[in-house]
Amino acid sequence: MSGDLRPDLDSQQPSLTPPSTPGTGHLTPPGAVGTAQIDDPASLKKAGNNANELAGRLNADGKHAEDDTAHAVKALKGEHWHGALGSTLDAVLDTWSRQTASLVRKCRDIHSKCTATADNYTRTERENTAVFSTTTKQSPFG
Repeated sequence: MSGDLRPDLDSQQPSLTPPSTPGTGHLTPPGAVGTAQIDDPASLKKAGNNANELAGRLNADGKHAEDDTAHAVKALKGEHWHGALGSTLDAVLDTWSRQTASLVRKCRDIHSKCTATADNYTRTERENTAVFSTTTKQSPFG
């Protein structure tokens, strides 16, 4: 097998070419997908808080699985077991631990970015409203 993806899966891979902002020809910053429109900062903050809650559950559940697997590893590496299953399971446990920790970090990062964006948006809108409410309305039309 060459390691290539099946054609139906290959089409699901992200493009490595940075997208341009429609109509401008300018490249979109790395990691961005076009322009963002925040219609409801409270929903964005809620999504961030949900990501943080998920991180906590993943961390707790992941550690529970680690504890159970570590117990099995110990039993399968004991003096009455001469197979490689214990060592193999130990490697799987290491992979599980690293991937769980990575997922927890990503969820916490999502929380941080969503809540910071919502807070920044709300603060900026409040400041803009204050600035515009104190500006005198001068119009050539009276």
